[in-house]
Amino acid sequence: MTSYATGRLLFEKDVNGVAKPVHNLDLQLLDDDYGHDTLLATGKTDMEGRFRIAYDPKDAGLFDVPDLKLAVLLPETLYTKKATGEGLELKRVLIPLPGFESPVATDVKEETYDFGDVRVKLYEYLEPADGPTPRLLVDEEHVLPQGQRRGRNITLTEKVAEVALYTLGVKPWPLPLTKKMEAEKPGSTQTDEFFVEMMLNGFNPVLFKRERTGAQRYYVDWSWKGQIQDGVHYAPDTRCFFDRVADGKIGKFVLIGIEIAKRFGDYTAGDDALMVPPKMYTPEDGKELWDRVKRIVRSNYFVFGEAQTHLGGTHLNVEQYIVPVVRNLRANPVVSLLTPHFYGTVDINHAADGLLVKENGGAVISVPEGSAAVVATIGSILRAGMRQMNWHGFSPRTPQATNDRYAHAANVYWGVLTRYVDYYFAEHMDAIIANWAEVKLMSDEMVAHSIRYVQQEEDDYIDTNELNKASSEHPEGPYGAPVSLSPVTTKSVITKDDKTDIENLKQMCRYVIYFATWQHSWVNDSQYDTAGDSSFATMGIHCDLTDLRKTIEDAVPVKEGKKSESTTYVLATTQWGYIMKNEDGGMNPKLIEFLGETKDQLASYGVDINKIRS
Repeated sequence: MTSYATGRLLFEKDVNGVAKPVHNLDLQLLDDDYGHDTLLATGKTDMEGRFRIAYDPKDAGLFDVPDLKLAVLLPETLYTKKATGEGLELKRVLIPLPGFESPVATDVKEETYDFGDVRVKLYEYLEPADGPTPRLLVDEEHVLPQGQRRGRNITLTEKVAEVALYTLGVKPWPLPLTKKMEAEKPGSTQTDEFFVEMMLNGFNPVLFKRERTGAQRYYVDWSWKGQIQDGVHYAPDTRCFFDRVADGKIGKFVLIGIEIAKRFGDYTAGDDALMVPPKMYTPEDGKELWDRVKRIVRSNYFVFGEAQTHLGGTHLNVEQYIVPVVRNLRANPVVSLLTPHFYGTVDINHAADGLLVKENGGAVISVPEGSAAVVATIGSILRAGMRQMNWHGFSPRTPQATNDRYAHAANVYWGVLTRYVDYYFAEHMDAIIANWAEVKLMSDEMVAHSIRYVQQEEDDYIDTNELNKASSEHPEGPYGAPVSLSPVTTKSVITKDDKTDIENLKQMCRYVIYFATWQHSWVNDSQYDTAGDSSFATMGIHCDLTDLRKTIEDAVPVKEGKKSESTTYVLATTQWGYIMKNEDGGMNPKLIEFLGETKDQLASYGVDINKIRS
């Protein structure tokens, strides 16, 4: 005799007071046998979250009346060898959702048993929506829905063991780039040429600006105006000025001066009125003072790079897409395009919370150790960076100089992603369109949880490709102000003629994969080369190095310097998830093929394709 289990799955949290159904979710109906559950049947929710699963009570076993419960399953994308042995094919594996506790119905004899409304803690959002960035809620009641690959955990354990040997002096520390350069040619890291190289191609590749009046010099700047500091570290505003001179087709930047604006007395103050008028330094001030001024700049370069370019620009930027994608895309093939590049990201992000993150007004934000930043300051810096990030209208920067290797290589990689995403959409277009309602739900959630948008002075920048432009759509958010992220679509149903909507989704996919792979690989893996020598760069210094009586030991205490070096080493060298190596089987063979075809071109810009990873 056939029996039925029915019910409706809802997200744990309502949206604007209305229950939100969990659609297209795979389910298992189980007989609860005290840890030895018996699978009775499988099913799936519809777009309203409802399910009706047919099963045979006899499958519970002889003389056993079934005790019904549910298991919730999420898809994982793998590429396995075809039965023919030639090539790979997509395989979607269903994994139980960690932390799901099903209601249990004992001794069910009814022909139809209704579970009623079942709440599921499925990638719930951390509130408030206008925190530094949208985050996944993780606490005692909301476990991480996905951990790390076993291989990465082993790699991390090995790396921690390595650090212990280095710290105890059993083995010498590996040399970062700066120490290698100094060993080969003393003084090479202190040159103005290397300073420009770092700005263009280092850990924190900067976008150059140009003055609109006066000398119209090029410049990059980092400002602490209006920010609270810790009262321990010295962190002035810095602005570096450049000329661009003839060199190849584009030209090259030449450092001509650095402006430093200090604070009066109390470094903890956040009032702009406490800033001293800026003072300009140039090479004519003498090598010792000039080198010290550049060392001050490198602390701002590194701490803002960690907060905005690394933490905000890659980890948290990607997380704000992970949550709505996983919550809403299941039947749509785009989920298999994106999620292989997400594996373990939220686990890494929230593992960092335990080390560097404090809580402020309900919003979780990071506090880099060894810097002038306090909790509220990093929140403000993160918000400023995240407000300028949007999938819409993005493309990698146009090379700003002939030696802008980062920009040249980034554009090559963007071309790989354009080709790959176009291929994937062509292969799966019918299913993408048929399940477009999921894209609409994803887009709506993405926008509803986006932080406020604040327009940049776009005319200041010599290239605007990467900016969150005012010309992009910034709809009003739930707090009555424009939001940073643009909607992908406003339609639940489309056809192949809705080319703008389709192109929007392609663009969002390119953007997310770009930041999850290319951008994170470049930034994360350059940390040790920048800060593996604390005399060269740290996130903070303790004194004003323009005072020639002060030494680098005064500026960077030994313990703080060693902590900076060891931390950046672990972060930069714990690597897993390479696209070309494909250790976990999640990379599409076409992405591997297309990336492989650019091997020589990327190598000409100093990029090894075997080092690009998710």
